[in-house]
Amino acid sequence: MYRYDTADFIEDIRRNPFLRITLPLLLGIIFQYSLFSLQISGLLFMAFFLLSLLGLHTFKVYRIYPLEYLYGLNYFLIFFFMGISLVQFNPLKTAIPLNEENFYELLVIENPENNDHSTRINVKVRAFSANGEDWKKCSEQSIIYMAKDSMRTFSPGDVLVCKTVFNEVSPPQNPDEFDYREYLKRQKIFSTSFVNSEKAVRTDSGQINFYKKVIFDLQKYSLEILQNAQLKSDEFAVALALLIGNRRYLEDELRDSYTNSGTVHLLAVSGLHVGIVFMILSFVLRFMDRAKKLRLFKGLIILVSLWIYASIAGLASSIVRASLMFSIFVISDMFNKSKGTYNNLALSCFIMCIANPYVIFDTGFQLSYLAVAGIVYFQPKFMKPFRRCKGPVKTVLECITVTVAAQLGTLPVILFVFKTFPTYFLFANLILVPYTSIVMYIGVIVIALSWQPFLLAVSGFVLNYCIYLMNYIVKFFDSLPFSSIGGIYLNGIQCTLLTVSILLLAILLSFKEKKMYAAILISMTGIFATGAFHSYNLSTHREFGMFGVRKAFYAYFIENGTGFSIRDTASLNVSFDFNTKNYLIRRGFRSEQDLKTLSLYDSIPNMYKGVLLFSGKKIALSSQLNVNDLFSGTPLNVDYLYVTETQNVKPETVLSCYNPSKIIIANNLPAYKITEWIKIAESKKIPYHNIKTEGGFLTAD
Repeated sequence: MYRYDTADFIEDIRRNPFLRITLPLLLGIIFQYSLFSLQISGLLFMAFFLLSLLGLHTFKVYRIYPLEYLYGLNYFLIFFFMGISLVQFNPLKTAIPLNEENFYELLVIENPENNDHSTRINVKVRAFSANGEDWKKCSEQSIIYMAKDSMRTFSPGDVLVCKTVFNEVSPPQNPDEFDYREYLKRQKIFSTSFVNSEKAVRTDSGQINFYKKVIFDLQKYSLEILQNAQLKSDEFAVALALLIGNRRYLEDELRDSYTNSGTVHLLAVSGLHVGIVFMILSFVLRFMDRAKKLRLFKGLIILVSLWIYASIAGLASSIVRASLMFSIFVISDMFNKSKGTYNNLALSCFIMCIANPYVIFDTGFQLSYLAVAGIVYFQPKFMKPFRRCKGPVKTVLECITVTVAAQLGTLPVILFVFKTFPTYFLFANLILVPYTSIVMYIGVIVIALSWQPFLLAVSGFVLNYCIYLMNYIVKFFDSLPFSSIGGIYLNGIQCTLLTVSILLLAILLSFKEKKMYAAILISMTGIFATGAFHSYNLSTHREFGMFGVRKAFYAYFIENGTGFSIRDTASLNVSFDFNTKNYLIRRGFRSEQDLKTLSLYDSIPNMYKGVLLFSGKKIALSSQLNVNDLFSGTPLNVDYLYVTETQNVKPETVLSCYNPSKIIIANNLPAYKITEWIKIAESKKIPYHNIKTEGGFLTAD
């Protein structure tokens, strides 16, 4: 019986050269951006090791067997320092003056998007001027917002001149909160601005290249077709997400159902959707395989069509990855070259990193590549025991093994980032992945028949019913008991150990080394031991603070695995999961609902004269101060004074009752009240923390 060994592994690596150069490139990017940030130019090191490689070749070192490894080392270091150079050549810095009012010339580069309260427009800042005369050229992408009820509309290619202030995107207000500022920076967007549409002067239009104009027109045309197909709201939102990658019409409840059932990837245009488009084009154009020249022409048609579709769908990481891989496949087929899957995967990754080195920190990029890597590596091995199966049984087993392999490849990222695991993902995907293909085929038919109103109405009715059934299946899985395991906390050590365990499993499946069983067991034991240690720390943990949430008071108190929160009346029933969920999960709570919620004006246990004794600290709440029963004599010494909206009570009155070591100013105070408290705190030399500008105030024992 043949056994895969180290020599076979080395030979596989040699047959996939882009694997050998992409890995050091990724390591160089991570090293420069996240770890040490080398100050010396990476380009100099690249030049040095290129000369070293030239020297090795000149003296024919490759003929000396013990020194052969020096070639591989030089190649590794060349591309490692290339990764460092890419980060150094693409600094995350803005050329736009921030926090200053200036005149700006803006080019609209995407179709505007309507949000709940405003219209978002992606623009390119082409020039700015302090006085409207001395213009400085610029070329930087940014985002402007306009009032949603504005009567004016703008289109890609419009040039606007306006006077406004660009501000840096605010950092996250709380620990573990999604860092929107960092997310935009990696897309080379460093600032945003709110622009009064009535004061924005359109000076020109059509200032956009032909290709982009076609893409924007197709996006608008596709949207209009689906609107004219008379789809209901949820079905329209899903159709839009499936066909052109537009997910802004999805309601949170429906999106959560797809997430909890483990099928949310169906709503993001990815390899599945690009693959379906590729299959449709290949089927329609199969008659062109008869002649070599026609086959070349067929390949060009498919390439152009794939990238037009990718552009319409927004060019997200997963779409670009899939389009690149299929493009490489098509080009290889056109010229009868080999189609190494690993090599194609690495080549697409290499190209994306050259275009934007920061793309590797995008969660969508990570999930896309890990899912494909998991499928390519694990799925054939999972199918090996069933290789004699045929017909429908084989098809079902292939669907199961593909789903399990993709889930296994992405598991560390899913648990670490999303902190949830869909329990019934296997069954849901087994039904919905092939069904989604049918829905997409019908969607293509709807678009193809849009020229005839009757045919559009009939095909739209069929599409609406099919998506309704799809949503029903998703909601059914979501409604099942324990449909998803939420509130999973995986720290960095556990995530690393889980990744190591999966890699060890991969080695075991290839090399059949029995010692891998022990290594996997040790790694998994480390995961559970780390989790047990964390749980023990939580059982003796005490902490209190105030979260930074928009225009609200949200104080929390945690002790030995239990806790409660105090909120202002207006936000008692408002969800702040986006701001607090990840941090509370780290502290042992699945969501904010696990904290008992009290109102600022409730009777709060262990509170006397507006002072709460917690974890050996005295915390005073201004809202609990009874102005009709003021303290007499010396003010009461407290460690912290939580200042919130209080009726008819001046800061001087509160400070005549309490003598705080620190003042915490809540975010639900009007701006003038915040200013009053800051002035009096500075005059009395009392340290203070302004939640509105400094974010959450957290303290732990």
